[in-house]
Amino acid sequence: MMRIFKAEIKIIPYLYYLLFFSVPLVFYHKTSEVFEFNKMVTTYFITILIVSFWIIKMVIAKKIIFRRTALDIPILFFLVSQTLSTLISVDQRTSLLGYYSRFNGGLFSSISYAILYWGLVSNLDFGQTKKLIKVIFASLLISSIWAVFEHFGHSFSCYLFPEYRTFDVSCWVQDVAWRVYSTFGQPNWLAAYLAALIPLTWGFAFKSNSKDQMVKIRTKYLKILPGVLLSSIFFTTLLFTKSRSGILGFLVSWLLFWSVSGIFWLKSRNVFFDFISVFLVFNTLFLILIALIGTPWTPNLKSMFQPSEKTQQAAISVSGPALEVGGTASGVIRKIVWKGAVDIWKNYPILGTGVETFAFSYYNYRPAEHNLTSEWDYLYNKAHNEYLNYAATTGTLGLISYLTLILATIFLFLKSSLTKNEGRQDSWVYGLAFLSGYTTILITNFFGFSVVPVALLFFLFPAMAITLGRETVRVEEYKSKEISSSQKILIIFSCFLALILLYSIGKYWYADLLYADGKNQGDAGNYAKSLESLNAAIKFSPKESVYWEELATTTGDIAVGLSQQENTELANSYMAKAIDYIKTAISLSPANVNLKRTAANVYINLSVVEPNLILATRDALAEAVKQAPTDAKLFYNLGYAYIRTGESDKAIDTLKKTIELKSDYRNAYYALGLVYVDLGKKDKAKEQFEYILKNINPGDSDAKTELENLNL
Repeated sequence: MMRIFKAEIKIIPYLYYLLFFSVPLVFYHKTSEVFEFNKMVTTYFITILIVSFWIIKMVIAKKIIFRRTALDIPILFFLVSQTLSTLISVDQRTSLLGYYSRFNGGLFSSISYAILYWGLVSNLDFGQTKKLIKVIFASLLISSIWAVFEHFGHSFSCYLFPEYRTFDVSCWVQDVAWRVYSTFGQPNWLAAYLAALIPLTWGFAFKSNSKDQMVKIRTKYLKILPGVLLSSIFFTTLLFTKSRSGILGFLVSWLLFWSVSGIFWLKSRNVFFDFISVFLVFNTLFLILIALIGTPWTPNLKSMFQPSEKTQQAAISVSGPALEVGGTASGVIRKIVWKGAVDIWKNYPILGTGVETFAFSYYNYRPAEHNLTSEWDYLYNKAHNEYLNYAATTGTLGLISYLTLILATIFLFLKSSLTKNEGRQDSWVYGLAFLSGYTTILITNFFGFSVVPVALLFFLFPAMAITLGRETVRVEEYKSKEISSSQKILIIFSCFLALILLYSIGKYWYADLLYADGKNQGDAGNYAKSLESLNAAIKFSPKESVYWEELATTTGDIAVGLSQQENTELANSYMAKAIDYIKTAISLSPANVNLKRTAANVYINLSVVEPNLILATRDALAEAVKQAPTDAKLFYNLGYAYIRTGESDKAIDTLKKTIELKSDYRNAYYALGLVYVDLGKKDKAKEQFEYILKNINPGDSDAKTELENLNL
């Protein structure tokens, strides 16, 4: 029995290997979010297993196994700030689990990362940590090869999806061949992970010589070959992402690592020239790759002599939000979003609006100039700046705790780099490599936001630096030959608790799978199957407002279909259910403006069954604009609802407000012109149609027709 449990507690390092190998690679195309959701669930799942075996290990040892570190207080401070912000959150479920579709960043994810940090420093030694880094490299190598194939038009993802089974990129809407993202979901996310890990490949080019207390360089090129190859492949993939923030992070880490390490070896001239040779090997390859592939700021050699149509139309070929895919407008949009984040912070200065609630709070403080950008009707669920995101959602306390954790981590890396350690002569170079990689995370987070793989590095880089910086004690041989009854009870209780938590995570994942299926079935018009899947999803996760929202939409579509078939009684029954479902969704997440937008859509759709529901549409939109006072699209829809209800004066005022918010809103001018036509105010109507033709679209046929009719 004792041998069995000893074998079980030694599984902890292997769980960390599994964590870092699987999280970057895992994705599943049938869940509502293909990448982040599955990575977050995998992290939760493995964290529970680690905690369970860690508890068993302590029970057998009859002592607390917990290694104190310099980051304990900063991490606890951070967790306290996140907990307090969650308690006062405008949407507590979102604060606990993260915004639905992003998932990372909620309180539960932060707790998981903290546990993984303490678990690593308490259970892994020097050798196991080095193996862990090799596992990380192996996983990233697979993702990088995946990405390189994508660049040349062949995605393993498309081959794995049963619906496609084609070795091309046809399964993706985004132009993945132009900006690769492999198993990560977005180019910037892959780039952030690559940039953070490339410096570690440099660090492994060095080794210690304990005899003369000096760190020497692996001058035999065969010994540095693995690091050179990995670094080159990872850098190639980074260039293929065309991520400005990722490449900028790489440049800063490059400057930090090579300049500081050069200073170290300059003190010892007998090895400095060896350092120069290694430096030249790595960086000559980088220069060659930059010349062959190019960067977002510099063309490659081929395009310099033979510009391709693809290069010239790069901005057009990339699809997706400007803040995520890059482009000339991204900087302008980013400043506007940041301004809104600062305004939220000013109005909720202490604890913010709640962890990960930016998607809800931004609407209320969204700058009006956002309406004049190309992403004017896009939902921003992040501030696209991790620091401002913490300021807006967790207030000054959350931001200070986050910055404190960062500064404490940097100090830990610096101490590891500058302190001579008798047990590990090469500890400083590991500390420098981790510091360089960690710096890239700080930079990419400044221009974006953290995702699950990057968050793991943010929290566990310092844990790895600690275990590599000194000799750690291996799992001891316990003197007890038998486990007592009380120990057995504690072990069984631990296993039982782990099973409950694993079952909860399983339900959480399966509910999303059902929800995604229900949504897809509804979009395809298979309403019976859609209802079956959505009701099953709600059975597993009844507090998820987006499930009720989708159920309301599908049920409403069924009601409309029945009404068109003149099945009035059944249509009324489904109509009542749809109304009840959307009200339930709003009650579960009252701060979510989009639910009120959906409610308006449901009501206007159902007005085919019951015309008076146009009044409910109006009221839902009126409530929505209170929470989103600068959203031009909501005001336009409200103005149109006033037209439908015959409230012309309110329609005119609302449409004028819409135009104030978005001066190039063609539909608002056109609707306002039609209202004036109905009221017999021809001159004012002409002004609206003429404005469209002069300032928005000279070829607008509808505006021309209305203007011609007015001139008859």
